[in-house]
This record gives sequence, structure tokens and C-alpha cells, in this order.
Amino acid sequence: MMENDNDLTFDMLPPSWTFCFLPECPHAEQCLRHITTRLIPNDKTFGSAVYPTVLKNPKCPYFKAAGKIHAAYGFDTLFENVKSKDEKYLRDSIKDYLGGHGTYYRYRNGEKLLTPEQQQWIINLFRRYGYTENLQFDHYKDVYDLE
Repeated sequence: MMENDNDLTFDMLPPSWTFCFLPECPHAEQCLRHITTRLIPNDKTFGSAVYPTVLKNPKCPYFKAAGKIHAAYGFDTLFENVKSKDEKYLRDSIKDYLGGHGTYYRYRNGEKLLTPEQQQWIINLFRRYGYTENLQFDHYKDVYDLE
């Protein structure tokens, strides 16, 4: 169940958000896709939805846990003590992992937020190069995972 139904609004959902209208699903009350159906305004009559055929699967591929994640953004702190010989490789590796130059800057500036899994991948990259101190991002916030 969501911590507070008031801290998520329909306007926060991405335009491509997929809803689930299947109350018979055993995970409906823990799934953000089902819970967010309560946020749909009366003037919205069309959108992406999970079909009932998904119930034939033992595990729903669209399940999205309703809890918040500890998201991060900004890379300046990570690069504070990096040797110049390693900086380009580390930055290029992160860019490749995140999907390119433009995407990297969206994560750096907080337009996109790093999931805990993405954070761990980046921290592991720094560790492989021998960096063990100050392995943190510039900013953190607790948010629902709406990607």
C-alpha cells in the first residue's frame, strides 16, 4: 500500500503510464499500476492498460511495487577525487550505461532520477577503479518509481 495516497497525483504520472484495472489480481493492492487507477480524473476516458490475459501468467510482467525508492541525481561528488586519467573513461562508461550524452546530463541535472540499481552499478564501476571514498551522489529524494 502507498505510504500516503495524497503524495501522488495523476499529473505526476508519465503520459505513457500503463494502468491495471484488475482487482482480482492477487497483487492489486501492492501494485502501483492498480492503485493509480484511483487517481484518474473524471474527464480522462482513454489510456494504456494491462489486459486480463496477464492473469494467465504466474508472475505479472507489469507489476510495479507501490513503495518509494531512494532515487539520486548529480555526479559532482563522485568525481571529486577521481584522477584525471580515469575521469574520461568513468564518465563515458556512465554515459553508455545510461543511454548517451543527453541522458547523462538529464540524470546529472535531476530531470531524470537514478534508481537504486543504477546507483549501485555506477558505484561498482568506481570501486573497480579503486575508488572507495565519497561514493555518493549529489542529491537524493524518495519517490515512487514511475518509469
